Amino acid sequence: MLAESIASAASSVFGSKTRSILTMLGIVIGISSVIMISSIGRGFQESVNSQFAKMGAASLQITVKYDTDVTAKDLLNLDDVDIVSSHPRVKEAAPLLQSTGKIQLLNPEDYREAYILGCTGDLKSIQTLDMRQGRFLAGPDVSNSTSSAVIDSNLAQKAFGSANPIGKTIQASMWFGTAPLTVVGVYKSDEFGANYFELPSIIYVPITTLMKMDNVSNIDAVYANVDDRGSMERISLEISKLLSLSHRNEDKYSVQNLLDQMDAVNTIVSDVTGFVSLIAAISLFVGGIGVMNIMLVTVTERTREIGIRKSLGATDWNIQLQFLVEAVILTATGGLIGIGAGILGGTLLGSVIDVKPSASISNILAAVLIAGATGIAFGVYPARKAAKLDPIEALRYE
Repeated sequence: MLAESIASAASSVFGSKTRSILTMLGIVIGISSVIMISSIGRGFQESVNSQFAKMGAASLQITVKYDTDVTAKDLLNLDDVDIVSSHPRVKEAAPLLQSTGKIQLLNPEDYREAYILGCTGDLKSIQTLDMRQGRFLAGPDVSNSTSSAVIDSNLAQKAFGSANPIGKTIQASMWFGTAPLTVVGVYKSDEFGANYFELPSIIYVPITTLMKMDNVSNIDAVYANVDDRGSMERISLEISKLLSLSHRNEDKYSVQNLLDQMDAVNTIVSDVTGFVSLIAAISLFVGGIGVMNIMLVTVTERTREIGIRKSLGATDWNIQLQFLVEAVILTATGGLIGIGAGILGGTLLGSVIDVKPSASISNILAAVLIAGATGIAFGVYPARKAAKLDPIEALRYE
Protein backbone atom coordinates (compact mmCIF):
# COMPACT_ATOMS: atom_id res chain seq x y z
CA MET A 1 0.00 0.00 0.00
CA LEU A 2 2.76 2.43 0.92
CA ALA A 3 4.75 1.49 -2.19
CA GLU A 4 1.69 2.14 -4.37
CA SER A 5 1.13 5.51 -2.68
CA ILE A 6 4.74 6.51 -3.23
CA ALA A 7 4.66 5.43 -6.88
CA SER A 8 1.39 7.28 -7.50
CA ALA A 9 2.62 10.40 -5.69
CA ALA A 10 5.93 10.39 -7.56
CA SER A 11 4.12 10.04 -10.89
CA SER A 12 1.91 13.02 -10.03
CA VAL A 13 4.81 15.20 -8.84
CA PHE A 14 7.17 14.50 -11.73
CA GLY A 15 4.35 14.48 -14.27
CA SER A 16 3.89 18.25 -13.80
CA LYS A 17 7.52 19.32 -13.79
CA THR A 18 7.07 23.09 -14.16
CA ARG A 19 4.47 23.33 -11.39
CA SER A 20 6.50 21.09 -9.11
CA ILE A 21 9.70 23.12 -9.64
CA LEU A 22 7.89 26.39 -8.89
CA THR A 23 6.31 24.81 -5.80
CA MET A 24 9.67 23.57 -4.54
CA LEU A 25 11.39 26.93 -5.11
CA GLY A 26 10.54 28.30 -1.66
CA ILE A 27 11.86 25.14 0.01
CA VAL A 28 15.05 25.25 -2.10
CA ILE A 29 15.71 28.90 -1.22
CA GLY A 30 15.04 28.35 2.48
CA ILE A 31 17.20 25.23 2.85
CA SER A 32 20.06 26.58 0.70
CA SER A 33 20.11 29.87 2.61
CA VAL A 34 20.31 28.13 5.98
CA ILE A 35 23.05 25.74 4.78
CA MET A 36 25.07 28.53 3.17
CA ILE A 37 24.86 30.92 6.13
CA SER A 38 25.59 28.24 8.72
CA SER A 39 28.58 26.86 6.73
CA ILE A 40 30.07 30.35 6.28
CA GLY A 41 29.49 31.13 9.97
CA ARG A 42 31.09 27.86 11.03
CA GLY A 43 34.01 28.47 8.65
CA PHE A 44 34.56 31.95 10.04
CA GLN A 45 34.42 30.52 13.56
CA GLU A 46 37.10 27.97 12.70
CA SER A 47 39.23 30.73 11.15
CA VAL A 48 38.93 32.83 14.32
CA ASN A 49 39.77 29.84 16.51
CA SER A 50 42.82 29.18 14.35
CA GLN A 51 44.01 32.75 14.87
CA PHE A 52 43.58 32.45 18.64
CA ALA A 53 45.30 29.06 18.61
CA LYS A 54 48.39 30.78 17.25
CA MET A 55 48.42 32.85 20.41
CA GLY A 56 48.83 29.64 22.38
CA ALA A 57 46.39 27.45 24.27
CA ALA A 58 47.21 29.22 27.53
CA SER A 59 48.17 32.81 26.70
CA LEU A 60 47.67 35.99 28.68
CA GLN A 61 47.55 39.58 27.54
CA ILE A 62 48.61 42.13 30.15
CA THR A 63 47.62 45.77 29.60
CA VAL A 64 47.00 48.90 31.66
CA LYS A 65 43.44 49.67 32.75
CA TYR A 66 43.12 53.04 31.06
CA ASP A 67 39.61 53.48 32.41
CA THR A 68 41.18 54.03 35.86
CA ASP A 69 43.16 57.04 37.10
CA VAL A 70 46.42 56.11 35.35
CA THR A 71 49.60 58.14 35.78
CA ALA A 72 52.95 57.91 33.99
CA LYS A 73 54.41 55.65 36.68
CA ASP A 74 51.64 53.08 36.09
CA LEU A 75 52.47 52.50 32.43
CA LEU A 76 54.13 49.28 31.38
CA ASN A 77 57.80 49.20 30.39
CA LEU A 78 60.41 46.66 29.33
CA ASP A 79 61.32 45.90 32.96
CA ASP A 80 57.79 44.59 33.44
CA VAL A 81 58.52 41.79 30.97
CA ASP A 82 61.11 40.46 33.43
CA ILE A 83 58.60 40.80 36.27
CA VAL A 84 56.03 38.75 34.37
CA SER A 85 58.69 36.21 33.41
CA SER A 86 59.61 35.80 37.08
CA HIS A 87 56.29 34.09 37.78
CA PRO A 88 57.03 30.35 38.15
CA ARG A 89 54.15 29.34 35.84
CA VAL A 90 55.15 31.67 32.97
CA LYS A 91 57.07 29.97 30.15
CA GLU A 92 57.66 32.93 27.83
CA ALA A 93 56.85 36.62 28.00
CA ALA A 94 57.23 39.25 25.29
CA PRO A 95 56.56 43.00 25.12
CA LEU A 96 54.43 44.62 22.45
CA LEU A 97 54.26 48.18 21.18
CA GLN A 98 51.88 49.07 18.38
CA SER A 99 52.08 51.83 15.81
CA THR A 100 50.54 52.39 12.39
CA GLY A 101 51.85 53.39 9.02
CA LYS A 102 51.53 53.01 5.26
CA ILE A 103 53.79 50.75 3.20
CA GLN A 104 54.78 51.68 -0.33
CA LEU A 105 53.91 48.87 -2.76
CA LEU A 106 55.39 47.76 -6.07
CA ASN A 107 53.69 50.68 -7.78
CA PRO A 108 55.24 53.75 -6.06
CA GLU A 109 51.84 55.44 -6.04
CA ASP A 110 50.16 52.58 -4.16
CA TYR A 111 50.24 52.17 -0.38
CA ARG A 112 48.87 49.66 2.10
CA GLU A 113 47.84 50.33 5.67
CA ALA A 114 49.88 48.40 8.24
CA TYR A 115 50.07 47.74 11.95
CA ILE A 116 53.73 47.98 12.93
CA LEU A 117 54.32 45.90 16.04
CA GLY A 118 57.45 46.27 18.11
CA CYS A 119 58.41 43.06 19.90
CA THR A 120 61.23 40.67 20.75
CA GLY A 121 62.03 37.25 19.31
CA ASP A 122 60.09 35.60 22.16
CA LEU A 123 56.80 36.66 20.58
CA LYS A 124 57.22 34.01 17.88
CA SER A 125 56.97 31.28 20.52
CA ILE A 126 53.77 32.80 21.85
CA GLN A 127 52.05 33.51 18.52
CA THR A 128 53.46 30.51 16.60
CA LEU A 129 53.97 32.34 13.32
CA ASP A 130 54.27 30.20 10.20
CA MET A 131 57.55 31.45 8.70
CA ARG A 132 57.79 30.99 4.93
CA GLN A 133 61.07 32.75 4.17
CA GLY A 134 64.00 34.08 6.16
CA ARG A 135 63.80 34.31 9.94
CA PHE A 136 62.00 36.02 12.78
CA LEU A 137 63.53 38.76 14.91
CA ALA A 138 66.48 37.72 17.07
CA GLY A 139 68.27 39.06 20.15
CA PRO A 140 70.84 41.18 18.22
CA ASP A 141 67.99 42.90 16.32
CA VAL A 142 66.55 44.11 19.63
CA SER A 143 69.83 44.93 21.40
CA ASN A 144 71.18 46.84 18.38
CA SER A 145 67.83 48.47 17.46
CA THR A 146 68.18 47.37 13.84
CA SER A 147 65.73 48.23 11.05
CA SER A 148 64.86 44.54 10.57
CA ALA A 149 61.26 43.73 9.68
CA VAL A 150 59.18 40.57 9.35
CA ILE A 151 56.26 40.99 6.95
CA ASP A 152 53.33 38.82 5.86
CA SER A 153 53.30 36.97 2.55
CA ASN A 154 50.42 39.03 1.20
CA LEU A 155 52.36 42.26 1.65
CA ALA A 156 55.51 40.65 0.26
CA GLN A 157 53.68 39.80 -2.95
CA LYS A 158 52.18 43.28 -3.29
CA ALA A 159 55.43 45.08 -2.46
CA PHE A 160 57.93 42.93 -4.38
CA GLY A 161 55.89 40.82 -6.80
CA SER A 162 57.63 37.52 -7.58
CA ALA A 163 61.05 38.76 -6.42
CA ASN A 164 62.67 37.39 -3.25
CA PRO A 165 61.88 39.99 -0.54
CA ILE A 166 64.63 38.93 1.89
CA GLY A 167 67.20 41.69 2.24
CA LYS A 168 65.09 44.22 0.38
CA THR A 169 63.78 47.47 1.86
CA ILE A 170 60.22 48.66 2.37
CA GLN A 171 59.34 52.28 3.01
CA ALA A 172 57.04 52.79 6.00
CA SER A 173 55.34 56.18 6.16
CA MET A 174 54.67 56.95 9.82
CA TRP A 175 53.68 60.01 11.84
CA PHE A 176 57.27 61.25 12.13
CA GLY A 177 58.18 60.64 8.47
CA THR A 178 59.39 57.74 6.35
CA ALA A 179 61.35 54.86 7.84
CA PRO A 180 63.21 52.28 5.69
CA LEU A 181 62.81 48.73 6.99
CA THR A 182 64.88 45.76 5.83
CA VAL A 183 62.91 42.55 5.34
CA VAL A 184 64.53 39.62 7.16
CA GLY A 185 61.56 37.25 7.19
CA VAL A 186 58.16 36.51 5.66
CA TYR A 187 55.36 34.67 7.46
CA LYS A 188 52.18 33.21 6.01
CA SER A 189 49.34 35.69 6.08
CA ASP A 190 46.05 34.00 6.79
CA GLU A 191 44.06 36.79 8.38
CA PHE A 192 40.35 36.47 7.68
CA GLY A 193 39.44 38.10 4.38
CA ALA A 194 42.89 39.65 3.91
CA ASN A 195 42.75 39.45 0.12
CA TYR A 196 39.16 40.60 -0.29
CA PHE A 197 38.81 43.21 2.43
CA GLU A 198 42.37 44.57 2.18
CA LEU A 199 42.89 44.36 5.92
CA PRO A 200 46.00 46.16 7.22
CA SER A 201 49.19 44.14 7.09
CA ILE A 202 51.04 43.27 10.30
CA ILE A 203 54.77 44.01 10.38
CA TYR A 204 57.05 42.97 13.24
CA VAL A 205 60.08 45.12 14.07
CA PRO A 206 62.43 45.15 17.10
CA ILE A 207 60.65 46.85 19.96
CA THR A 208 63.67 49.02 20.73
CA THR A 209 63.63 50.30 17.15
CA LEU A 210 59.94 51.22 17.31
CA MET A 211 60.39 52.87 20.72
CA LYS A 212 63.07 55.12 19.22
CA MET A 213 60.92 55.86 16.18
CA ASP A 214 57.90 56.78 18.30
CA ASN A 215 60.09 58.44 20.94
CA VAL A 216 58.45 56.53 23.81
CA SER A 217 59.78 54.62 26.79
CA ASN A 218 56.66 52.60 27.55
CA ILE A 219 54.99 49.61 25.90
CA ASP A 220 51.36 48.75 25.19
CA ALA A 221 51.19 45.17 26.44
CA VAL A 222 52.99 42.08 27.63
CA TYR A 223 52.04 38.67 26.23
CA ALA A 224 52.78 35.54 28.21
CA ASN A 225 52.41 31.79 27.86
CA VAL A 226 51.78 29.78 31.03
CA ASP A 227 52.21 26.07 31.63
CA ASP A 228 49.04 25.52 33.66
CA ARG A 229 45.90 26.11 31.64
CA GLY A 230 43.67 25.08 34.51
CA SER A 231 44.94 27.84 36.81
CA MET A 232 44.71 30.79 34.42
CA GLU A 233 42.53 32.88 36.72
CA ARG A 234 44.82 32.45 39.73
CA ILE A 235 47.94 33.13 37.66
CA SER A 236 46.33 36.27 36.21
CA LEU A 237 45.66 37.63 39.69
CA GLU A 238 49.20 36.86 40.83
CA ILE A 239 50.76 38.59 37.81
CA SER A 240 48.57 41.64 38.38
CA LYS A 241 49.74 41.79 42.02
CA LEU A 242 53.39 41.46 41.00
CA LEU A 243 53.06 44.44 38.66
CA SER A 244 51.16 46.47 41.26
CA LEU A 245 53.91 45.85 43.83
CA SER A 246 56.56 46.94 41.34
CA HIS A 247 54.74 50.12 40.32
CA ARG A 248 53.43 50.83 43.84
CA ASN A 249 49.81 51.06 42.78
CA GLU A 250 46.65 48.98 43.05
CA ASP A 251 44.33 47.41 40.48
CA LYS A 252 45.82 49.18 37.46
CA TYR A 253 46.45 46.16 35.22
CA SER A 254 44.17 43.95 33.16
CA VAL A 255 45.32 40.36 32.61
CA GLN A 256 43.09 38.81 29.98
CA ASN A 257 42.87 35.16 29.15
CA LEU A 258 42.86 34.84 25.36
CA LEU A 259 40.76 31.70 25.64
CA ASP A 260 38.01 33.79 27.23
CA GLN A 261 38.26 36.23 24.34
CA MET A 262 37.97 33.34 21.90
CA ASP A 263 34.87 32.05 23.69
CA ALA A 264 33.33 35.52 23.59
CA VAL A 265 33.98 35.84 19.85
CA ASN A 266 32.57 32.35 19.23
CA THR A 267 29.44 33.22 21.16
CA ILE A 268 28.92 36.39 19.13
CA VAL A 269 29.51 34.60 15.82
CA SER A 270 27.15 31.75 16.83
CA ASP A 271 24.43 34.19 17.87
CA VAL A 272 24.71 36.24 14.67
CA THR A 273 24.80 33.12 12.49
CA GLY A 274 21.80 31.65 14.31
CA PHE A 275 19.80 34.88 14.00
CA VAL A 276 20.52 35.28 10.27
CA SER A 277 19.77 31.57 9.71
CA LEU A 278 16.44 32.01 11.50
CA ILE A 279 15.54 34.88 9.19
CA ALA A 280 16.52 32.78 6.16
CA ALA A 281 14.44 29.89 7.52
CA ILE A 282 11.31 32.06 7.30
CA SER A 283 11.36 31.34 3.56
CA LEU A 284 10.81 27.68 4.52
CA PHE A 285 7.50 28.66 6.05
CA VAL A 286 6.62 30.57 2.90
CA GLY A 287 7.65 27.56 0.84
CA GLY A 288 5.51 25.33 3.03
CA ILE A 289 2.48 27.53 2.37
CA GLY A 290 3.24 27.20 -1.35
CA VAL A 291 3.23 23.41 -1.00
CA MET A 292 -0.09 23.48 0.85
CA ASN A 293 -1.58 25.81 -1.76
CA ILE A 294 -0.57 23.64 -4.71
CA MET A 295 -1.77 20.50 -2.92
CA LEU A 296 -5.20 22.10 -2.39
CA VAL A 297 -5.29 22.90 -6.11
CA THR A 298 -4.30 19.30 -6.85
CA VAL A 299 -7.11 17.97 -4.66
CA THR A 300 -9.60 20.14 -6.55
CA GLU A 301 -8.23 19.03 -9.94
CA ARG A 302 -8.34 15.36 -9.00
CA THR A 303 -11.71 15.32 -7.26
CA ARG A 304 -13.21 12.95 -9.83
CA GLU A 305 -10.18 10.64 -9.55
CA ILE A 306 -10.64 10.55 -5.77
CA GLY A 307 -14.32 9.63 -6.24
CA ILE A 308 -13.41 6.78 -8.59
CA ARG A 309 -10.78 5.44 -6.19
CA LYS A 310 -13.22 5.54 -3.28
CA SER A 311 -15.90 3.81 -5.28
CA LEU A 312 -13.39 1.06 -6.01
CA GLY A 313 -12.74 0.51 -2.30
CA ALA A 314 -10.00 2.97 -1.38
CA THR A 315 -10.27 4.03 2.26
CA ASP A 316 -9.91 7.54 3.65
CA TRP A 317 -6.45 6.54 4.91
CA ASN A 318 -5.40 5.37 1.41
CA ILE A 319 -6.38 8.74 -0.09
CA GLN A 320 -4.85 10.72 2.76
CA LEU A 321 -1.58 8.78 2.57
CA GLN A 322 -1.24 9.35 -1.17
CA PHE A 323 -1.55 13.14 -0.92
CA LEU A 324 0.60 13.29 2.19
CA VAL A 325 3.37 11.33 0.48
CA GLU A 326 3.08 13.66 -2.52
CA ALA A 327 3.65 16.70 -0.28
CA VAL A 328 6.63 15.02 1.39
CA ILE A 329 8.18 14.15 -1.99
CA LEU A 330 7.83 17.77 -3.10
CA THR A 331 9.49 19.18 0.01
CA ALA A 332 12.12 16.44 0.36
CA THR A 333 13.19 16.88 -3.28
CA GLY A 334 13.33 20.63 -2.75
CA GLY A 335 15.33 20.04 0.41
CA LEU A 336 17.92 17.87 -1.35
CA ILE A 337 18.29 20.43 -4.14
CA GLY A 338 18.56 23.15 -1.50
CA ILE A 339 21.33 21.29 0.31
CA GLY A 340 23.35 21.02 -2.90
CA ALA A 341 22.71 24.69 -3.74
CA GLY A 342 23.62 25.73 -0.19
CA ILE A 343 26.94 23.86 -0.22
CA LEU A 344 27.80 25.24 -3.67
CA GLY A 345 26.73 28.77 -2.68
CA GLY A 346 28.76 28.58 0.52
CA THR A 347 31.84 27.48 -1.44
CA LEU A 348 31.48 30.32 -3.94
CA LEU A 349 30.82 32.94 -1.27
CA GLY A 350 33.69 31.60 0.83
CA SER A 351 36.09 31.96 -2.09
CA VAL A 352 35.02 35.59 -2.49
CA ILE A 353 35.43 36.60 1.17
CA ASP A 354 38.41 34.30 1.78
CA VAL A 355 36.71 31.96 4.25
CA LYS A 356 36.69 28.19 3.98
CA PRO A 357 33.04 27.15 4.57
CA SER A 358 32.36 24.21 6.84
CA ALA A 359 29.00 22.49 6.41
CA SER A 360 28.44 20.16 9.35
CA ILE A 361 26.69 16.82 8.96
CA SER A 362 24.29 17.79 11.75
CA ASN A 363 23.19 20.90 9.83
CA ILE A 364 22.62 18.88 6.67
CA LEU A 365 20.62 16.22 8.54
CA ALA A 366 18.63 18.96 10.25
CA ALA A 367 17.86 20.49 6.84
CA VAL A 368 16.60 17.13 5.54
CA LEU A 369 14.42 16.62 8.63
CA ILE A 370 13.07 20.17 8.39
CA ALA A 371 12.19 19.66 4.73
CA GLY A 372 10.39 16.38 5.53
CA ALA A 373 8.60 17.90 8.52
CA THR A 374 7.53 20.86 6.39
CA GLY A 375 5.99 18.49 3.85
CA ILE A 376 4.11 16.61 6.56
CA ALA A 377 2.97 19.76 8.38
CA PHE A 378 1.69 21.55 5.28
CA GLY A 379 0.47 18.41 3.55
CA VAL A 380 -1.83 17.20 6.33
CA TYR A 381 -4.68 19.64 5.64
CA PRO A 382 -4.90 19.03 1.85
CA ALA A 383 -4.58 15.26 2.45
CA ARG A 384 -7.38 15.27 5.03
CA LYS A 385 -9.55 17.38 2.73
CA ALA A 386 -9.04 14.87 -0.07
CA ALA A 387 -9.85 11.95 2.24
CA LYS A 388 -13.09 13.50 3.47
CA LEU A 389 -14.56 14.04 -0.01
CA ASP A 390 -17.91 12.32 -0.49
CA PRO A 391 -17.39 9.71 -3.26
CA ILE A 392 -20.81 10.37 -4.88
CA GLU A 393 -20.26 14.14 -4.97
CA ALA A 394 -16.71 13.56 -6.22
CA LEU A 395 -17.96 11.41 -9.12
CA ARG A 396 -20.39 14.17 -10.12
CA TYR A 397 -17.62 16.77 -10.13
CA GLU A 398 -16.80 18.23 -13.53
